[in-house]
Amino acid sequence: MKNKTIIVGMFHEIIELAESSGVEIFGGIDNYKIGDYRNIKVICTDEMVYNLGVDYKKYDLIITPDNPKVREKLFHHYSKLGFRFGKLISKKAEVSKSASIGCGTIIQNGVNISAEVQIGRFVKLNTMCNIMHNSFIGDYSTIAPNAVILGNVSVESRCYIGANSTILPNLVIGENSIIGAGAVV
Repeated sequence: MKNKTIIVGMFHEIIELAESSGVEIFGGIDNYKIGDYRNIKVICTDEMVYNLGVDYKKYDLIITPDNPKVREKLFHHYSKLGFRFGKLISKKAEVSKSASIGCGTIIQNGVNISAEVQIGRFVKLNTMCNIMHNSFIGDYSTIAPNAVILGNVSVESRCYIGANSTILPNLVIGENSIIGAGAVV
C-alpha cells in the first residue's frame, strides 16, 4: 500500500502533476496559505508541523520550491521528524530505462531524460527540459523549463539552470552555480 502524500509548498502545477499521476494527497504544508487551497487542506506551516500529532512515517513528502538551497533546508527540517520522501514523475515524461532517479525528485510534463543519465536527490526538472546521455544532475538542483543539458555534462549540487538555457557537451557546472535564462554555456 502506498503512503499518502503531503506536498510542501503549494504550487499549482505540482498539485496538478500529483493528481494526474494518481498520487493520493493527504494535504499540504505552506507558510503563506492555511485552510483549503484547490480542494486540498493546507494543514500547517513548516514550524507548526511539530504539533501535528501524526505518525510521520505514514506520509511521503514532496518538497516543491524551485530554489535549491530552500529545498535542501526543507529536507533537513523534515527528515529530523522521520518523514519519508517520495518521487513525483509525470506520466508525460520520457525517462530512459538506463537512467537513475534519486529520492525526492520531481519530473514534470514533457521532460526528456536520455540514456545513462544520473539524477540526484531532490532535483526538480521543470516542464520540457532535456537531459541528454551520460549526464549527471547533482542533489537539490533545479533545471528550469525548456533548458537543455547536452551529453556528458555534470551539474553539481544546488545549481539552478535557467529557462531556455543550453549547457554544451562535456562541461562541469560547479556547486551552487546559477545559469541565467537563455544562456549558452
